[in-house]
Amino acid sequence: MSGFDAKSDMEKLSHVNNLVYKEQAIWFLNAFWVTGPKFGSNPTASEEVWTFHKTCVELDRDKKEEGNELNEFDAHRLIEKCDSALTVQEMRRVLKEIDVDFNKMVSLTEFMIYKFGVDWHELVNAPQGCDMGAINQAQAGLDNANKMLQQAIDAANKAKDDHAASQLAEEKSKEEEINSAKAAEESKKAEVVLAEAKEQAEGALAELTAQEEAFKKKCDDLEAKGSDDTLGVVKRNKAKAELAMAKAEDPMPLRMAKIHQEAAVRKVTKATVKAGAATAAAETAAKLAIAARKEAERAAIEASAAAKAAEEAIPVAQAAFAEAEAILDDVKKNNSGSGEGNIWYIDRELEEAKRFLPKSKFAAAQAAAAAAKEAAKSPMK
Repeated sequence: MSGFDAKSDMEKLSHVNNLVYKEQAIWFLNAFWVTGPKFGSNPTASEEVWTFHKTCVELDRDKKEEGNELNEFDAHRLIEKCDSALTVQEMRRVLKEIDVDFNKMVSLTEFMIYKFGVDWHELVNAPQGCDMGAINQAQAGLDNANKMLQQAIDAANKAKDDHAASQLAEEKSKEEEINSAKAAEESKKAEVVLAEAKEQAEGALAELTAQEEAFKKKCDDLEAKGSDDTLGVVKRNKAKAELAMAKAEDPMPLRMAKIHQEAAVRKVTKATVKAGAATAAAETAAKLAIAARKEAERAAIEASAAAKAAEEAIPVAQAAFAEAEAILDDVKKNNSGSGEGNIWYIDRELEEAKRFLPKSKFAAAQAAAAAAKEAAKSPMK
């Protein structure tokens, strides 16, 4: 007699209750494969066991798959999810009935004892023996398939993220090219304004020079007349008076020429500053556009590589699933009729995992990334 067989039924129940949710579910399936709920011929009931297991994992926020029992609050939620027809009072009564070992916690096993209405003494004494070597081989195949699945999922997620990043980089590049073109246009306009201001300044300076020369000639002429002894006193004095008046205040044409010249200088100064700023902005925008284009090219290359890796990961994962299924088929053929719950669970986990296997949909993404890469090589307009 083994040490387990020598234990009392309550001790055996405590042992089963302390198994993680998955192992409790497998024990339950093994125990009642051909009796009670007859899981071997009742796929709906087997699927319920799977659902109860996954619901417990969902409700067990702390331990998840490593958990084995729920507190009273979460057990109440379990009953709500799986037996919503019960009233609150009935649920309280059921919770008391379910807690077979009276520890104020509800294991998956205790819940299923209530749900399927089985004798827990029969459950804990049901044989669980099976060819664990074959089971472990099938489990190893499943574990490898899950590993390949995760790699395929990771590759698919990276391809998706890189594709999105490539699109954003391309949009950013186009935006920077537009900004660069606008900045270059603004710089051209500023240069035109500066050229016009310089031309006006040159005209104002020429006018000022002409007025100054005319004023100087007038003063020289008056001074010469005032000093010319051949002229009469009246003419000489008149020339001196006019000279004094001319030197006292610039004539109107000269004053206006100075005003125009000063305004032209201010305009040139302002236009020079603006043109300089516009040129600097255009240079900066051009650098940003070049950098954005390079980033778009890099992102396109990375997206293409990620799409290729995702595409290549799919057949690897598919092969791993095919291998796991082949191993499991051999186990089923050679099974002596025990451990059916173990086999069913591996089969069910395989089917569940296959649901998440990415579809071969990255060829289009890879082609799009390649097209973006080619577009990125084209010169900016």
